[in-house]
Amino acid sequence: MDQDDTPATKKLKVSHDQEPNFQPLFASYNDKIRPMLDAHRLNFKEGIPIPLPTVVVIGDKSSGKSSVLESLAGISLPRCTRVPLVIKLQHHPDHVPEFSLEFQKKTVMIIEESQIPEAINSATVEIAGNSKGISNVPITLVVKKNGVPDLTMIDLPGITWVPVDDQPKNIYDQITGTITAH
Repeated sequence: MDQDDTPATKKLKVSHDQEPNFQPLFASYNDKIRPMLDAHRLNFKEGIPIPLPTVVVIGDKSSGKSSVLESLAGISLPRCTRVPLVIKLQHHPDHVPEFSLEFQKKTVMIIEESQIPEAINSATVEIAGNSKGISNVPITLVVKKNGVPDLTMIDLPGITWVPVDDQPKNIYDQITGTITAH
């Protein structure tokens, strides 16, 4: 046994020819929760919606909220959230995913997954303008993709304590109002 092969370190070593066996975060959802939801859907009366999990992220500006949701959703998102972004993940049995953006009574179909951040940015500018202001008018991104959990996530603008550049002087009040509205 060499110096680094103490019993404690020996247990932690991973062979270089093996990849660690990590499952995606939603794997247990697909294995355990989805079968119950599917069975429940078969037995519920039409017109009664089934409440699905919703995750809302709230925090300071640039604290990693969008990055957390991006890793949960498995899609790229813009880093500057100036309007509420509602992400509706829906399991889709087809292997060809479908993406759409809904805002201000419009629906925009997104062909390629790589176009999602730019489509969100364009909708944000249309809603909140080119400056650094915010709006509480939401954008909804619908992601229908094989293997994703049926989950809704909401990315809210980060809390800005002091206005910068051309932000309104009451930016903190606007953001806290948007947070409490959602």
